Amino acid sequence: MTEPATPHCCVVCGSGDAETIWSVARTPMHAVRPTGMADIASGFGQLDIAACRNCGHLSNRAFDTDAADELYGALVLTNEPVSPGMIAAVDETAALIMRQLKQEPAVLEVGGGGGALSLALASRSARVDLVEPSRALQPERFAGTGVTLHRAMFPVPALAGRRFDAVVCRQVIEHVPEPAPFLAALRASLADDGIAYLELPSADDILRRHSIVDFHYPHVHYYRRAEMEILLARAGFAVAEVFDMKQGHDMGFLLRAAEPQAREARASSDISPPEFAAALAERRSRAAQRLAAIDGPIALYGANAYAQALLGLTPESTPFAAMFDDTASYAGRCVYGPAGEIAIEPPRGERLAGSAAIVIAAYLHDAEIARKITATGFRGRVYTLRAPGPDAPCLIASLFDP
Repeated sequence: MTEPATPHCCVVCGSGDAETIWSVARTPMHAVRPTGMADIASGFGQLDIAACRNCGHLSNRAFDTDAADELYGALVLTNEPVSPGMIAAVDETAALIMRQLKQEPAVLEVGGGGGALSLALASRSARVDLVEPSRALQPERFAGTGVTLHRAMFPVPALAGRRFDAVVCRQVIEHVPEPAPFLAALRASLADDGIAYLELPSADDILRRHSIVDFHYPHVHYYRRAEMEILLARAGFAVAEVFDMKQGHDMGFLLRAAEPQAREARASSDISPPEFAAALAERRSRAAQRLAAIDGPIALYGANAYAQALLGLTPESTPFAAMFDDTASYAGRCVYGPAGEIAIEPPRGERLAGSAAIVIAAYLHDAEIARKITATGFRGRVYTLRAPGPDAPCLIASLFDP
């Protein structure tokens, strides 16, 4: 492992002492990118997942902060809701937020991706301001909707001094190298009687399930609930309610404005770096053995961060013959790894039938996808990247099963 791209200092407790628990020397920086890029060797970074020796916080010490603006301004929008389950989840989140608000609130969403949640909120709001750095998102998409797009990194000078009845930030804080000023900017945007909603992946869940594919390059930090509550209190947020989401994979915080509190991080001993590293190595070995035992073409389903992580774990060769995804905007795009590119294509029955096995990378929606695959008449094996556990749908074998 080479030296980290930036000096490491724990964002929770301030300690500079950390221990590597997992590393990948060359992993894709993007989940999706245009096919046939001139410099196909570019677009790779490193994972050096380290646990703070004092408080146990997990972070990627090798994340290149100097390249963050370019990474998040990429020309490909990911994680757009394309299935009934994904669309329903957006609507449920919008309803959860709106239940807390007065009539026709002013809403700020930070890091809204393709804008699906902003559009859902706009139908019940006076105005929604959406801050999203991706160059793939165009203002025309929101014409006449009540959503104003600010294509920039947050905070945005154009919104300086404005305060909102609701501030929403989903699946963003884990991407932010320095969370304290980011959270302070969110707090400064919130009206005194407003509410904020913050959603992020749960490191408690990763640690519980030993989920190796949840370590992928765009995520800088991996927060446990207690760690995030410390950072929120310091920033001036009071936690009103916490939601377990997607079977514990994510956590949602409903927040109200409060005075900042000095909160100290407690020393943690619930992570054994050697044991956790050994568990992840075993996961990687099991996946390699299972893939090697499949006789025939193997396809991936779901061009997302979990496929991105998996491709970084198979550097010698790419055992995958196809990548299927339902996102129409992925036409002309590919996933990639050290072994090369795989073009993304829609899941048509004849192409699915040509695979000996399909690995569902979009594992948070694996039951829905498995039913769709089976409905085409596919008779091969179907696996999921969901780590083994009691919450795994019983009809789908995990790629990481013993």
